[in-house]
Amino acid sequence: MHHKLTSSLSAVQIAMLVLGALTVVFIWALFVFQTNTSRTEALQAWQSEHRNLALIVSESLKQMTDRAKVMGSLVTEDSQDETFGSEPLLTLLAEDPVFNRLSVYDGNGQLLYASHPDSARANLAQWYGQLENHLKQYGFVPVLPLRTEAPESDNGAPGWRLPFLVPTGERDQTGLTRLVLIELDIGYLAGLLQHVELGSKGFIQVLDAQGDEWMRADTSGVIVGGIRVPRIQPALHGRVSSGHATFEENGEPYQYIFVTRAIHGFTVSVSQPNGEILGPLRSDQNKQLVLNILMTLLVGAIVFWLVRALKQQQSVLHALQISEQRNRQLINRLEGEHARSSRAASIDHLSGLYNRRQFLDIASDALSDQRRNRRLSALLFIDLDRFKLINDSLGHEVGDLLLQAVAGRIRRLLGPEDVAARFGGDEFVVLLTDNRTESDIEQWAAGLTSHLSATYELNGTELNSSPSIGIALCPRDGQTIENLLRCADAAMYSAKKAGRGQHRFFDQSLNLKDVEEFHLEQSFAEALRNREFVLHYQPQVCLDSMKIIGYEALVRWQHQEFGLLYPDRFIPMAENSGFVIPLGLEVLRLACAQVTQWQVEDVPVRLVAVNVSPIQLAQPQFCRQVLEIISEHGLKTGQLELEITETAMLDARAVESLHCLKAAGVKLSLDDFGTGYSGFAHLEAVPVDKLKIDRSLIAKICNSHDDSPIVSSTIILAKRMHLKVVAEGVETREQLVHLKVAGCDIAQGYHLSRPIPPAEVPGFLRAFAGSEAVV
Repeated sequence: MHHKLTSSLSAVQIAMLVLGALTVVFIWALFVFQTNTSRTEALQAWQSEHRNLALIVSESLKQMTDRAKVMGSLVTEDSQDETFGSEPLLTLLAEDPVFNRLSVYDGNGQLLYASHPDSARANLAQWYGQLENHLKQYGFVPVLPLRTEAPESDNGAPGWRLPFLVPTGERDQTGLTRLVLIELDIGYLAGLLQHVELGSKGFIQVLDAQGDEWMRADTSGVIVGGIRVPRIQPALHGRVSSGHATFEENGEPYQYIFVTRAIHGFTVSVSQPNGEILGPLRSDQNKQLVLNILMTLLVGAIVFWLVRALKQQQSVLHALQISEQRNRQLINRLEGEHARSSRAASIDHLSGLYNRRQFLDIASDALSDQRRNRRLSALLFIDLDRFKLINDSLGHEVGDLLLQAVAGRIRRLLGPEDVAARFGGDEFVVLLTDNRTESDIEQWAAGLTSHLSATYELNGTELNSSPSIGIALCPRDGQTIENLLRCADAAMYSAKKAGRGQHRFFDQSLNLKDVEEFHLEQSFAEALRNREFVLHYQPQVCLDSMKIIGYEALVRWQHQEFGLLYPDRFIPMAENSGFVIPLGLEVLRLACAQVTQWQVEDVPVRLVAVNVSPIQLAQPQFCRQVLEIISEHGLKTGQLELEITETAMLDARAVESLHCLKAAGVKLSLDDFGTGYSGFAHLEAVPVDKLKIDRSLIAKICNSHDDSPIVSSTIILAKRMHLKVVAEGVETREQLVHLKVAGCDIAQGYHLSRPIPPAEVPGFLRAFAGSEAVV
């Protein structure tokens, strides 16, 4: 594939070069074609112009011959009259600028009369042969005589007069009786060409019947001498004929156009060098030449740039090919690593079974297939009995070996479509699929119980263990893996309570709440390690100033499965299991850390109250632990308040801890007053600063005359003992008004604020300070 790409790029480079060459050839071929075409068209156009000019001049000469014939008709026939009507002729010559001489000759060519006797030709005998032939062919028509037979042709002098022989009179046996020679002014004729465009080297000739030149003129006038023009042989037939030819003089080509009037014996030719004709085209051709050169350079530059770019692209492609090969090797390695990591991520490293996450994905798809095929499915939740005791007494190594052995026994009993996983610890889950009946499922579960209850030999040690198995059926007990897990878990809990080595099917009579409490207790230690406990804070408001003077820290459990749990769900269980002691220390650390953070953020929080369990207070080292936590966070002892219950006053060690904390400056308050069995007499033995009236007493207040007198009496007695009174659970405005009138110092409850997360405390402070008075 890579060689194909390289070959493709080479082919593209060759194609670019060929295309560039073809483009250059086309540009220059078009230039040559246009140049030749323009040259040919210009020569043809000027050929037509010159032919028209020659026709016009010949027509003018023909008209002049017609006028000469008219003049010749005035010559009298009387041979004895020597004047021959000279007066009319002289008058016509004087008035006509074209003809400047007139001579009359007899039939023998002897001069009879001349308008200018001094310069008149004495004899015209040399022209009689031409005239006789002309009369035989064309009749009495004026004709231009031959130049070679003119007397001035011998000395090579220029002819300034253009003669025309005009035969007149009648013809007898001896020949013509009269012959008139009329001479035209060549200068006048040349002057008519001043406005004709012939260029600097173009000229007009008047030729005789043999092609000899009588006159040559250009736009400046009559030309004497000049370049030698090749002799032509005019066509002496027809009235008017034309032709063209080319000749070269001093290496310069000329265009030669001629028009012959054979009846009058003259030819008019127009000659002009091709250089002058094509001169106006040269500037355009030069511009086109420059443009072609620029286009050639541009095409060459583009082709060069493209070829160079393709070479660079080829280099880059080669580098990319090498990089692609390396990347492919890396990808193959990564795919291998990914396959291994995926397997590691989906397989429990200890047992070799699926882990929890992978099991949920695979089991969900398998359960969907079972439901589509209308087959019964069963999910078994397996927990090993006394595994914690084995792990603690024999060590984790033996415990791991036991888990591996259990996983191996489970794997050997699985069908081709069954799925098994280890959820963690000593918990295993199996999804039984295929086409099984409920009886088959129970038989399989009984066999699994028997296999897992058999003796294990681990590292030379024999030990016995048994499973507790809970079974949930789909679709009877649930139609999702999550529902089946909860039901199988509840059934397993029921089997464990019934004794070791039992299996139970789920029944609707099973208490799922007990199952949840069991799992909460099992996961309490892990929750402490994972920092799943958080604090919410409920403001305490001074009723005199209606300002916030402190907060009570209330613990919450952010459970991964059950969500946010409130204290009534886990505090009793923590007290029963002994976890309340580490939980209390965790709450103290969280509260002190939050106060420290608020100080850094300039949040005005002066006091935080934390609930303390009587079990925690009875610990000998409790006072020292509290003071160490306060010191670690750089707080003052007066910023922390501990809330105790009436039960703590009945324990001597708890009272001793309270006196230690009071001596260190820690604030103390008696919580839930009015719900226990202690009275004001016990308060004298406990160094508390505040008395918190329980919410059950506050709830009875409705601001009427028969409101509970217990609250008012409690406030009065607490005042006499110099105690601050805090009312809990204030939920209405009427309760707040009654407490303020009764002399209560501090209030807290939903009417003022619910417990809020610590991130919302700064915003709540600003909103509370900016709001109107609550009362």
